[in-house]
Amino acid sequence: MSKETLNFSEWSRMIKIVKKLNPDIVYLESFHVWNYPIMLYCKRKGITLANALNDVVLHPGDSHIGVKKILNASQVKLADRVVMRSKNGLENAQKMYPKQKGKMYRTDLWYTFPEYYPPRGDYILFFGRMNRYKGIENLYELIKLTPELKYVVAGKADDSDLEIIEKIGALPNVKLENRIVPYNDMHEYFYGARCIVLPYKSATQSGVILDSSKHSRPAVAFRVGALGEQIIEGKTGLLAEPEKVQELADKVRAVVNMDDKEYESMCRNAYEFGLREYSAQGQEDNFLRSVGAI
Repeated sequence: MSKETLNFSEWSRMIKIVKKLNPDIVYLESFHVWNYPIMLYCKRKGITLANALNDVVLHPGDSHIGVKKILNASQVKLADRVVMRSKNGLENAQKMYPKQKGKMYRTDLWYTFPEYYPPRGDYILFFGRMNRYKGIENLYELIKLTPELKYVVAGKADDSDLEIIEKIGALPNVKLENRIVPYNDMHEYFYGARCIVLPYKSATQSGVILDSSKHSRPAVAFRVGALGEQIIEGKTGLLAEPEKVQELADKVRAVVNMDDKEYESMCRNAYEFGLREYSAQGQEDNFLRSVGAI
């Protein structure tokens, strides 16, 4: 929603494309406030409007939570069909917007999957935007509890959380990359990792777990939101109870200490589960049903 993306010529270009195509359905994969002109045009012209609602339950501590509540409610009201990205997300949305539950559907996140890549990593990876709902305080405590392990922490830090990020970066077993990581750079981060860690305080679902599956790496996380749906305990990764940092540390150590055969089996399971549940081809029919195409 940053003003840097405000581009009237791009608005005009997109509207012209929609007019030229005259589609039966317009689907918006991610929400942006600048989508509103397209949404309102679709409503005026009777075009079925479908959009994904990615963050159904907003994250405590988010400085924009009030605005996002308003934007989420307006998306649900304007759309003809609303697509949630997990069972947990769908159930929460139906409770939050009971009058609109008849137009809510579920299609899980999907990615294009490469070929399976065998394990070779030796560090624990935290990847993605660094802020409080992602559990950066938990991450700090986890790293202190496991001084014998190496960590890579990669992603852009929120300005309001720089103090704890600096403390993480000062730990001797951490390599900190405080930057927006380009898509082409992310592969080496994942392929170089032993496992991915998600010490989140809250989550609807996580694209980072899809990235870990896509790169055939297990994930270790707290059992919050839909993360318990995305990780099969003991098969594709390990789960700890929320806020139990010592338990999370034990789970991370368990992955590190697995013998080669057990570890490679978990890597293979993570990849095959992701390919089955979260690949584009695996979600094709679900998506077409959700937006009303079949």
